[in-house]
Amino acid sequence: MIEVKYGKRKVVSFRGNKMVVGGLTAKNKIDILLYISKEFANISNQSELFDRLLALCQEIFEVDNVTLRLWENELLRPVRFLKETSPPRRDLHSGEGFSGRVFEERQATIIADLRSEPELIDEGESTLCTICVPILYKENILGVIAIEKDIPYFYKEDDLEILEAMASQLALALNEVRLIEGLIEAQKRIDEDLKMGRNVQAQIVTADLPPWNGIHFGCYYEPMVEVSGDYFDVMRRGPSTTLLLADVSGHGVSAALVTVTIHHEFRRCVEQGMGLPEIMEALGESIRPKLPEGTYFTAQIVRVYNDQTYSMVNAGHHRLLHYVAEDADFRQIDTAGIPLGIMESRRADYPEAFGRLAPGDMLVMYTDGLTEQRDREGRELGYEKPVAWLREARLAAQQSGAAYDARDICRALIERWKDHVKGAPRGDDVTVLLAMVNPGYNEAAELFRKSRTSIAQKNPHRAFTYSTQAYQQEPSLLDNLLLLARMYYREADYNSASRYLREYVESSGERSAQIFFMLGNVYYKGGDVAAAKREFKQSLSVDFAYSDSSLMLARCYLKESQNAKALKILRQACKAAPANEQLRAALANVEKRGVLSA
Repeated sequence: MIEVKYGKRKVVSFRGNKMVVGGLTAKNKIDILLYISKEFANISNQSELFDRLLALCQEIFEVDNVTLRLWENELLRPVRFLKETSPPRRDLHSGEGFSGRVFEERQATIIADLRSEPELIDEGESTLCTICVPILYKENILGVIAIEKDIPYFYKEDDLEILEAMASQLALALNEVRLIEGLIEAQKRIDEDLKMGRNVQAQIVTADLPPWNGIHFGCYYEPMVEVSGDYFDVMRRGPSTTLLLADVSGHGVSAALVTVTIHHEFRRCVEQGMGLPEIMEALGESIRPKLPEGTYFTAQIVRVYNDQTYSMVNAGHHRLLHYVAEDADFRQIDTAGIPLGIMESRRADYPEAFGRLAPGDMLVMYTDGLTEQRDREGRELGYEKPVAWLREARLAAQQSGAAYDARDICRALIERWKDHVKGAPRGDDVTVLLAMVNPGYNEAAELFRKSRTSIAQKNPHRAFTYSTQAYQQEPSLLDNLLLLARMYYREADYNSASRYLREYVESSGERSAQIFFMLGNVYYKGGDVAAAKREFKQSLSVDFAYSDSSLMLARCYLKESQNAKALKILRQACKAAPANEQLRAALANVEKRGVLSA
C-alpha cells in the first residue's frame, strides 16, 4: 500500500466560506502519482485492478465511498464500490446523475454540496460531496470514477487533479488488462478446440491393433501438439489387410483436419476393393481440392495378403523397411511417386513393388519425425540409429522367446529414441507402424493342414487336436478359426462355435452378409436370441435382400411373440426379392398361422 504520511483533513468555515484544512502537500502529490503508475503497471487482471483502485482511493482521499462505473450495453454499470448504499446503486443512462453527466460531457467535476443539485442523486443517498472523472482511453470513454464523502465541501482542486491522473493511468491499465484477458480467453478457446480436435483424432487413430492371419502389429503415435498431421490405419478386408501411413505438411488444426478426410477416403476406397494405385489416385484427386493453400501430404500404402505376400505403393514418403529374419537385416523398398495434393494424381504415377514375408519378418513404416528429430546438441538423428535399434530389439525379442511380439519391439525402439533425444524440443509429429509375421506361422499352418486331412479321413477327434494346437501357436490364423467354428457347430457346442466365429470376424475384418448370418445362426442355436437378432440385422444392413437373414430374424421375433415385427420383416423381404418363393411361403404361414415351418 501507499506509504505517504499526511495529516487528516477537515472542513472549516473561514470568513463565511468553507475551506479544507490538511490533506496532501505538493510533494505528496508527486509521490502518489508515481506510485499509482507503478501499482497499476504490475496488474494483469481486471478484478485485481479494481481492488487496487478502491484501496488507493480510500487511502489517498479519506473517502466514505468510491464507485467505479463502466459503459456496457448502453448503460453505466456500477462494477465495483467500497460499500453498498441505500437505496442500492443502479445502472445509469448517459446524462443521468452526476456520473452520467460527467460521462456525457467527458468533463471531470467537483460537486461541493449535492444538496444544491438534488436531481443528480437518488432520494435517500447520503453523499454530499463528490469528485467524478471520466476514464478516457484515446478517443474512447470507458466509464467514470467517483469518490464520495458525506461531508460537504470536503474535496478541493488538488484532489481533482490526482483523481484525473489516476483515471488516465486506470484507462491505460484497463486496456492492457483487457488485451491480456482477451488473449488468455482466446488461448483457452484454442486449447478447448485443440482438445476437441484431439478427441476427434483419437476416434480415427487407434493403437488397439489385434493380429490378422499371423501378422502382429505394433505402433507408436505422438503428436507434437494436441493434434497431429500424421495418420495411420490398418483396414482388414477378408483375404487381405491394408496399411496406410500419411504425413500432412504443417502442424496443428489445419493438418489434423486433413487427416480426418484421409481417414474416411481411405476406408471408402478399401471397402470398394480398389487396388493400391487406384487408392493413391482417389486420395489425391478427392482431397486435393479441399486442401488449404500450400498443403500436401505424403503417403505409403502396404497390402498384405493371406499367403504372406505383399505389395506397396509410395507417394513421396520414406522407404518401407523390410526386416528379413533369415539375414537379420533390413531391406529398403521404394517406388516412384510424388506427394499428393501438389498436382493431378494418376494411378500410372504410382507403380507397385512386391515382396514376400517369411516367419519372423517384419515391415516398418514411419514418419520423418522419427529420423529428423534433433538431439540435445542439435544433431539430426538420421536413419541408421533407428534401424540399428530395431535390429537389436528384434534379436532381443527372439532370444527372450517373445519373438513375435511386435508391440514390445516397437516399444523398445521408442524408448531408445526418447532416451537419445531427451531434453530436446519435439520438431515434428512421430508415428511408427510395424507389422510382423509370427515366427511360428509355418508350424501353425502345418497343423491346420493336418486338421483338414483328418477331417477328410473322418477322424474328428484328431482334427480337433491339430486345430487346437494350431490355435495355440497362432490364434489369428483365419482358416483355422473358421474350421474350429464349424467343428464345434457340428458338435452342437454353440458357445465355442460362436467364440471362434466372433474371433474370425474381428481378426479378418470381413463384413459380409453371409458371415453375419452365420454368426447369428450360431447364437440362435445356442438360445441367445438377442445376440442372434443383432447379427441378422447387421447382415441385412450389408445386404437388405439377403433372404436367409430375413427369415431367421422373423423367426427370432416369433420366438419372442412379436408377430407384428415378424410380418413387417417378411413383407419388406418380399418387396426386396418378389420372386423368392421361400419368402412368400413364409409370409403366408405367418399371416395365417403365426408360425414358420422348420
